[in-house]
Amino acid sequence: MRTRFSLIVLTIVILGFTTLSSGGTFDKAEYKARRVKLMQSIPDGIAVIIGSEGEKQKSNFIYFTGVEEPFSILIIDGMKKETILFLPSVESREKILEETGVDRVMPLAQFSRLLFSYQAQTNIIYTPFNRADAGYVPKGLIDPDNRLSREMNFISQIKKNFPCFRFKDLNHAIAELRVIKSPAEIEVMREAARISSLAHIEVLRSAKPGMYEWELEAIYEYTIKRLGGQGFGYEPIIPSDPKWYDSHYSENSRKIEDGDMVMPDVGGEYNYYVVDISATFPINGKFTPEQKRLNRIICAVENAMQKVFRPGIRSIDMKAEVQEIVAKQGIDLDKEGVYRIEANHWIGLDVHDVIGAGISSRTTILKPGMVLASDPAIKIRDKNGNVIGGVKIENTILITEDGCENLTHLVPRTVEEIEKVMAEKGIHDYLKKKDK
Repeated sequence: MRTRFSLIVLTIVILGFTTLSSGGTFDKAEYKARRVKLMQSIPDGIAVIIGSEGEKQKSNFIYFTGVEEPFSILIIDGMKKETILFLPSVESREKILEETGVDRVMPLAQFSRLLFSYQAQTNIIYTPFNRADAGYVPKGLIDPDNRLSREMNFISQIKKNFPCFRFKDLNHAIAELRVIKSPAEIEVMREAARISSLAHIEVLRSAKPGMYEWELEAIYEYTIKRLGGQGFGYEPIIPSDPKWYDSHYSENSRKIEDGDMVMPDVGGEYNYYVVDISATFPINGKFTPEQKRLNRIICAVENAMQKVFRPGIRSIDMKAEVQEIVAKQGIDLDKEGVYRIEANHWIGLDVHDVIGAGISSRTTILKPGMVLASDPAIKIRDKNGNVIGGVKIENTILITEDGCENLTHLVPRTVEEIEKVMAEKGIHDYLKKKDK
């Protein structure tokens, strides 16, 4: 009785009672197919996946159920080949069964009772260990700051009440599924790319000397949401000071002066899927001769990379082919200091999708359905090593059967394209304060 009470308390503490939509983006057959595939990796146990605490739903939970309701738990039984979804409220049981295709929907309070019954069938529970930080490999149950993450706390409590269970990390098995996008997922990502690309176009139209980085951020956010997106897919990065180029700077507080180059790294989210886009443009709408030269180089490199991306190669091996292509335009990658001639990371439900799960975008053989970031860059440094200039392009690339597709192809890239759009009127032109 004590064990059961403890786990009921645990689920209440971890979970809670906020209600959101329980519908899904995809047909229930798609969610079911994902769960069936995962069952093949856990024939000797059960998978336990916990939902969010009230904020945005966790990516793995969305992937396998489409359920947005926080404080939920999913069990995928690899032995019986069934799926049980635990929710704080089961008033919409029939609707949830129909939308998700799970076998059973049960009240959250019954989770401990069902877990107790599994002791007679298996001692193995698979669950995703926390990977909130890149490269973080948990040692036991403690994170680097000696604080239990939510996932690790959940495991700790179960181990305390049911010491017979052994836990195995489920991240790699899930990553193998999530890294290959289905046709339905690709369509959602195409829409995320369209929305995000149009936001970049609107920012180019509105950008003017004297604006603050946060003003550009606001235009990005408005446009993404106005077009049906959920908001930013990740923390927006809009540096106009060269020292922050190609970094995770996110203060976005600096006033952008005439002559500055802006290097935004901003992608929107649509139905939980995100894209990754970076650009480089002069705030005054006119490139200097040196900026034109750098733009020509980086556009040539990006175009060459898109000719090389294809199934059957590792992105870490593509530099030689890219060099052969750009050499015809008089470009030497090493001499110009171009770096990241490879797939930088996967993209999907997270901008750095399935990170830390042992499936590298650099060394994995590319397959159709993989979506990745292509973001070559150049940094210009002074004699003391300080960054004084640079250029970067980032696109979201889908690997196809015979090559690749640039999902973010609508973003203006060349000098001519950027200057043309920046000469057009944008939102900011209609929101200027009247002179006092």
